[in-house]
Amino acid sequence: MAVNKVPEMVTDAKVYWEGTNTMIGVANIDLPELSSMTTSITGVGLAGEIDAPVKGHFQSMELTINWRTPHVTALQMSGGKPVNLEIWANIQNMDGGKNEYDDDCLRIVARGRAKSYAPGTLETGNTTDSSNTIEVHYYKVEYEGKTIVEIDKYNYKAIVNGVDFLAQVRKNIGMN
Repeated sequence: MAVNKVPEMVTDAKVYWEGTNTMIGVANIDLPELSSMTTSITGVGLAGEIDAPVKGHFQSMELTINWRTPHVTALQMSGGKPVNLEIWANIQNMDGGKNEYDDDCLRIVARGRAKSYAPGTLETGNTTDSSNTIEVHYYKVEYEGKTIVEIDKYNYKAIVNGVDFLAQVRKNIGMN
């Protein structure tokens, strides 16, 4: 058992588009921010205003793929095209109690639509810093095989640490 397991870094990752390994040239990926939708609550009985999160509802979730140079895959990922990505990463940890390295698996699934493609800047001897922005409607994060987050906007799912925040809502609106 790990005594003092300290996560240190992502040692490497692979990105798969539609199940294929065609994502050669990815520099990095900006993962979506999970920001709740809110509504402003005021009125009698409140000493001010509250931005109340709407349980299980999230604002727009954008995932950005940053490329070193333009790539055929990046060019194909535009014009509203549906996108299905899987990202697999290795997390390096140091177990201070054992004085040993330990590795964990991080898996991210993102489904959405291609929102934009920025070709970047063409300059001799340099990267172009091209990028694709994907509007994500399905997002799942697994750590060591355990689902930590699963958000499915079309199917009314918002599961965080095993709690489905929209289960009762689905039942109340006739979806279960």
